[in-house]
Formats: sequence, structure tokens, C-alpha cells
Amino acid sequence: MISFGRTLRRPLEGPDIIRPAVGARLRVGRMISGPSMAVLMVLFAASSAFAAGSINAAIDKPQITVGEPLTYTVTLIIPQGATAKLPAEKAKFKLFEVRDYKPTQTTLQDGSQQIVLQYTLVCFDVGTRGIKDFKVPVTALGAQPETYLAPPLDIKVASVLPAKGQAEPKGFYGPIKMPAWWADWLVPAAIALAIFALAAGVIWFLRRRKKQVAEETPEVILAPDQAALGALDRLQQEDLVASGQFLVFYQRLDETLRAWLQARFDLPALERTRLGITYLLRVRRDSDPWRTQYLELLKAGDRVKYANLLPSDDEARAHLDQAREVIELARPVEPVTDAAPDDDHKPEAMTP
Repeated sequence: MISFGRTLRRPLEGPDIIRPAVGARLRVGRMISGPSMAVLMVLFAASSAFAAGSINAAIDKPQITVGEPLTYTVTLIIPQGATAKLPAEKAKFKLFEVRDYKPTQTTLQDGSQQIVLQYTLVCFDVGTRGIKDFKVPVTALGAQPETYLAPPLDIKVASVLPAKGQAEPKGFYGPIKMPAWWADWLVPAAIALAIFALAAGVIWFLRRRKKQVAEETPEVILAPDQAALGALDRLQQEDLVASGQFLVFYQRLDETLRAWLQARFDLPALERTRLGITYLLRVRRDSDPWRTQYLELLKAGDRVKYANLLPSDDEARAHLDQAREVIELARPVEPVTDAAPDDDHKPEAMTP
């Protein structure tokens, strides 16, 4: 870091105000008379009553090339209670362009303020270029406005081109083959295709496995009587009557009886009303011993579904038992096969 600093302050209006710089010594000649000495002492006391301010400027490198960033730092110290009008990023550096600006402010132990202004500059003009006339107006309490002037700095800006006579021809190279625009998408497309293929394989395997299990486990088809009795057993286990759900109970009972009649005798019971089912049963056969009980169960269900006439709990459970009895009565009679004759009762073989 190369830095140059001095304290130069100029008033905005009026005559120059001269104050001793920090660390300076006041030398008075021996031939000064008494009154003159008294006047100088008063002026010195008046000037020392105010805290002295300062401004300093620094650059990070004395030589740069065209377009190379340069850091220009201004350190400003102003007395306690004073205010400074900072140029901020609008500061003018003539041939230098401002690319960045960072201000920081801290309070020192004696109450004075330290302000650091850091600029990032670039220059596109070759030669020795200077940064001059960086001014900061400062106004202190009870004092005239002053201007703090930073010391000038010189920067050497060199060209990036080789010196005259030092340029060498570049080597000869063949044409560079640029990849096609779609080449960058090959890897992502391959990954996506692999994921899709894996997912499709898993789905195919699961479906095939499910089909094999279904083929290995044949579907058990129950006879109409067995299916109906199983449905009545499940209805009894749910015990809808105990919870007062008579409507659901009779809907399930009616649906079970209709499905049984349609599957058992190939009659469209699920599509007909109670009167239509009555007609189908009369046309089919008059001697069915279960027909009267079957129609009474359908009639009891209609009273609950359409007239909201609820039976007692015992009557509802009796209807469930009556449905089982209807199915049992309608079961076909299995033929009785003759028992094989015992060895003791075998006819004796006829002798010739």
C-alpha cells in the first residue's frame, strides 16, 4: 500500500484559516517583542481549542494496465460534532471511471470521526495520470465551513499491447471443432431414459407377478345358496338392529334375497318390484313351499323403506332367521346313491 497524506483545509468563504497541523512545532524568534508575543499566544490558544482534522489518500499500486482495477482509499478525520459532505460514488476522477464505492465510519477515542472512502477505479488512457482535487467540505460547530483537500497521486497506466518491435506472430492452429448444441443434453437425456426404463420395468414386473398369483389362486365361486347364507351371517354379526339401523338392515336383507333368487332360478329379481317378483313366482310354479315366506320378507322390507314402519328388534331378528329358512327350503334335494353291498351280503357265485 502506497500512501501520501497531508492536512490542507481551505474555507468555503472568507480568508484562509491557518491552524497548526498535528505534530507541527511553533517556532518564535527571540527578537519578538512582548506585546507581539502575547498576541501570538492568544492566537495559538484559540486555534488549539478546536480538534484538528486531517485527510489522507492512498492507492494499492502505483502502476496498472488499461482496464485493470485500482483501489483508491481516502481516510478523513473530522472533529467531534462536525459534518462532512461526502462526494460518495458521484465523485469525479476525470480519466478514471468509478466501478465500486464502499464508505465506512468509526468514532475515535477523542470523539472525532474517522471516515474511510474506498473507490475502485479503472482507466483506459495510457500514460501517467493523476488523481487531484478530491475535496470534502466539512462544517464544524461554531466555526466557518472548510474544505479538506486530499493530496494528489500519480498513477502510471501501461498498455496491454507488447512494445514496438517485440510483437511475435502467433502459432498456426487448425479449426476448432465446436460441439453441437444438443451435445450438452445427451447426458441428462440418457439419465432420464434410464429412470423411465427402470420404472417401466418395475411396473411390468409387478403386473406380471400379480397376474401369476391370480392364475395360481383360482377364484372360488360359491353356489347361490352358500353366497346368500354367508351374506346373512355377516348381516347378523354386524347387529344393525341393536344400533337402530333398521333401514340399512332391511335394504341389505332385501338385496340379498333378490340376488339369491336371480342367481338360483335365473329370474330378473334385481330389476323387478315386489309385485313383479310375485307374478314371476306364480308363473314359475305354484307349489314352492318357500314362496309365501319369501314374499312376506319383501313386504316387510317395503314397509320399512317406503312407509317407515319400524318393527321391534325381535321381529327384525325373526325376519333374518326366516330368510335362512327360505334358502334352506329352496335347496335342491340331493339324489341318494345306493350303498355298495357289503362283502357279507354279496351273492354267492353261481357254480356251473
